[in-house]
Amino acid sequence: MPEILLALGLMVGALGLGHALTSGPRLPHTGTVPVAHTERSSAPAAAQEKPVPASPNQVPQRVRLPPLGVDAPIRPVLPGPDRQLGVPESPGVVGWWSAGVAPGSRHGTVVLAGHVDSRRDGPGALFRVADLEPGDPVTVTTAQAALRYRIEAVRSYPKESLPEDVFDRTGRPRLVLITCGGTFDDSTRQYDHNIVAYAVPA
Repeated sequence: MPEILLALGLMVGALGLGHALTSGPRLPHTGTVPVAHTERSSAPAAAQEKPVPASPNQVPQRVRLPPLGVDAPIRPVLPGPDRQLGVPESPGVVGWWSAGVAPGSRHGTVVLAGHVDSRRDGPGALFRVADLEPGDPVTVTTAQAALRYRIEAVRSYPKESLPEDVFDRTGRPRLVLITCGGTFDDSTRQYDHNIVAYAVPA
């Protein structure tokens, strides 16, 4: 079972701007974390395995969310020793769990995650993910193709209760978008929920 999160379903009214960056989603405590083409990898040496993508042409480059006016770059990312996904520092860049499923795969979940906002940059690419509705289009582009999805559902989960099947690599093909949501805790510098948007091939 993989180890990464993608939560969508944000309570924008509870968010507010100007916060410091919070950590990425925490992965389940099952399985290993293979290393792939990564922007930043601090995974333990024991987890340095071969990347899952069959071809560099499958590596996602951009994600477009037309209803939100979003067209954002994607960078491969991995979890660190604390099992939290090392999402890109800039909230305008979305991270792709590169040890998981690549876009276009016939099975499993493509996981994309990013910061909701930051003190320096303000709202991120996924800031309004909770506003997505069933049927809304999502496009993920690779060097080879533009892969189209449609939103199926948006959910909000307490961070400690993110479903493990969000990182499923064997089930039906789908895409998840994950960011932070809920209430921001000034003492921990963390939001208390993950927002996850689920999408299926269009």
